Amino acid sequence: MEKADRLALLRMADELGPVFKGRGWGSPWIYVVGLPRCRRILRAHEDDLHPVTIDVGALFDKGILRQMEGEDHRRYRSALVQAIQALPADRAWGQVPRIGQSLEGLTGRQDAAPMGAQTFRSLIARIVFDELAQVIFGVEPGEPAHNPLVAAYGELGGNGLVWNIGTRQARAFAAIAAILRQHLATMEASRTTNTSVLANLQQHGAVDAVMLGNLIYMVEMGRYDMAAFFRWLTWFAAMHPDWMDRIADGTDTQQSVAAAFVMEALRLEQAERLVRRVKRDFVAEGFLFPKGANVRFCIWESHKSPEAHAEPFRFDPGRFLGERPGPDRYSPFGIDRHQCPFGSYSVRLGAAFVAALATHFHVGPSGSGKAVRGLYHWEPAEDFSPVLTARKRQPTNGAHP
Repeated sequence: MEKADRLALLRMADELGPVFKGRGWGSPWIYVVGLPRCRRILRAHEDDLHPVTIDVGALFDKGILRQMEGEDHRRYRSALVQAIQALPADRAWGQVPRIGQSLEGLTGRQDAAPMGAQTFRSLIARIVFDELAQVIFGVEPGEPAHNPLVAAYGELGGNGLVWNIGTRQARAFAAIAAILRQHLATMEASRTTNTSVLANLQQHGAVDAVMLGNLIYMVEMGRYDMAAFFRWLTWFAAMHPDWMDRIADGTDTQQSVAAAFVMEALRLEQAERLVRRVKRDFVAEGFLFPKGANVRFCIWESHKSPEAHAEPFRFDPGRFLGERPGPDRYSPFGIDRHQCPFGSYSVRLGAAFVAALATHFHVGPSGSGKAVRGLYHWEPAEDFSPVLTARKRQPTNGAHP
């Protein structure tokens, strides 16, 4: 039903109320719409709900961070957050020139012609993987570990996140772990300065098999999510050239405008849902949440509330240029203690991509305009690709090139 009508759950919430039940994939589901309501239920019944995510138990103990609970969750999340916070503040924004170089290589060959959907997908997949490998592992393109990592991740999941772990994933995971351990040993032997998350964790003795497994899967899941989101950012860039002109004008507000562009794209598209499984019966908002039921906290629908955002379906990054909306109005990275620790970095990296795109190109659309339901997320149409025309370069007045 949802694939046929993306507004289906919103319409059901209007008709049935903000908490309603249904069946999907042979099991009972409960749908909750409205960020304040979602936050109340999650806060009051944290111990009654278990995060639903990929099962990596065949690869390493304790699972990925979002499904850990209790002391395990507190300890590993605290170490990871500290390692991320120790990165240079401009880590992602400093990548504007390098991302720009990747994009600028298309100039001339692609001017005023569609790039081709698969060419575009391959380009952003490479950009995203290289950025994540650098910031999380400290592996730069051209280093000995880079190409083996690319090959091993291709085996782990070449065309999307593999939900059911098999022999191939176990073999690829072991290869990635071995590459990273050798990379760490090489860095320590050469006393190489490294500002990655992995290096920061190693410095504090926080890299065990569980943490390493989490980092490997942060790259694995992040490379698909961020590449999909870069497609959305490019789609919005093609549909809203006025905002791209504003980002490209070279003023000292470029970073904040690009970040606002990214946050509005997240609100409208990629922030979609949280899923939990009920561990024991409880009652909330007047409804029984029975043991074994799945609960979908509807983030995409909640971000379309007119009480939270005026004209909620209109693209307007200006919403984020003044006072930022609070968590009862805007929560793209989670609404409980399992919020994504890379949320702020994701916004900065997305802003760096948008700024580089705006700096080098005027962006136009090619292909149909209707969103489609992909493997895990809604995405721009399969045949969407940008039409890139080189932008006449202007003096930057000290802004990032």
